[in-house]
Amino acid sequence: MNNIDIANGIVFQKLAVSKENFDDRLICQKKIYLLQSLGTDLGYTYNWYVRGPYSPSLTNYIYNNLEVLSNSDFSNHKLSMTAETNIDRVNGLVDLKGDFVIASWYELLASLLYIHNNRGSWKIGEDDKDLFEALINQKPQYNEEQCSHALNVLREREFIQVGV
Repeated sequence: MNNIDIANGIVFQKLAVSKENFDDRLICQKKIYLLQSLGTDLGYTYNWYVRGPYSPSLTNYIYNNLEVLSNSDFSNHKLSMTAETNIDRVNGLVDLKGDFVIASWYELLASLLYIHNNRGSWKIGEDDKDLFEALINQKPQYNEEQCSHALNVLREREFIQVGV
């Protein structure tokens, strides 16, 4: 097992990554996207798909390796303190979901962040309402109030740097 597999294995275990059902796979995609946005780069590139940011290479990696990685003992290996903190930050987002189902909450957070980080290619302005409009146009199941709550969480938890 190489260093990339070990790092992925530790991260996947700490994020409770599963491929058992669609929601588990969706949550995995969104958690890894959010984790990488904090600077813990696992090397997965994302593009926009029906359910928000999506990495085909992450899906392939999980399907090919998750059983081995989930059952491996990585106790002799450590992540950096920054990576550990970032994992805790991503996992902690679930505590702020309110009435959302977990998969829908992570989908909203990651989708908002993705559009925010790609405002130029989405051709939207800097106003929050522009961001919400772009997201709701793609995902009409969400409303402006939900988007505002999610954006506030992303700012408070420093996934989005205010004033930068």
